[in-house]
This record gives sequence, C-alpha cells and structure tokens, in this order.
Amino acid sequence: MAATIIGTGTNLKFGITSDQTGGGGMVIKSISSSASADSVELKNKSGDITAVAFRNKKVTHSVSGAYTAFSALVGAVIIVANGSSFDLAGAAYVTEVSRNRSADNFEEVSFTAVRYDGIS
Repeated sequence: MAATIIGTGTNLKFGITSDQTGGGGMVIKSISSSASADSVELKNKSGDITAVAFRNKKVTHSVSGAYTAFSALVGAVIIVANGSSFDLAGAAYVTEVSRNRSADNFEEVSFTAVRYDGIS
C-alpha cells in the first residue's frame, strides 16, 4: 500500500518504488548508493593546493531483500532498481552476492554492484 505523505516538500521520497528484476528478482528491503573517486592534489612551493584531479569515479550500490529468484553472479552486468545514478555513464557490475536462510524468516539475498565511469 502506498504511503500518504502529509507535510511540505514536493521532492520528498518515501519507501522503495520497485522490486529488483535484473538478475532474477528480489523484493528490495534496503538499498544504498555512494559515489567516490580518487583525487590527486597539486601543491605549489608554499604547500598550498592549487589544483586537484579526480579520477577513477565509481558508484557502489548495496542492495538487500527477500529472495524470489535472484541469480546474478559476480561479474555480471546488472541494472540496479531504485539506484541513484550519480550521473555516471558506465554499466553496474556485480562484485558480491550473498544469501541468508533462517528457520523463522524469509530467505534473503544481498548484492553489491559497482558502476565504473565510462566502462560499459
């Protein structure tokens, strides 16, 4: 059931809008995305930073949820549902997958996917 949002702010987001279908499928319980890059600083003779270069940009998505039929393997290309793009053009590659089963809960799956700038 969709939530009713009361209050101000037209850009407020609540909940997760869709399930993960790429890689076989899962009901997403949580997702986080983070962008990072290496940086190299140029200092002048006084030690002041005068320029900086950013390279090796990437976005890392961590997704967990209830297993339905998830089957993506490490190294596979995947479209991450609900993932923030952070404006990188590359494809997302699965770097880690895990499944968890217990006697008193739904079977869960989690994966990490990394999108490298310009690699697709």
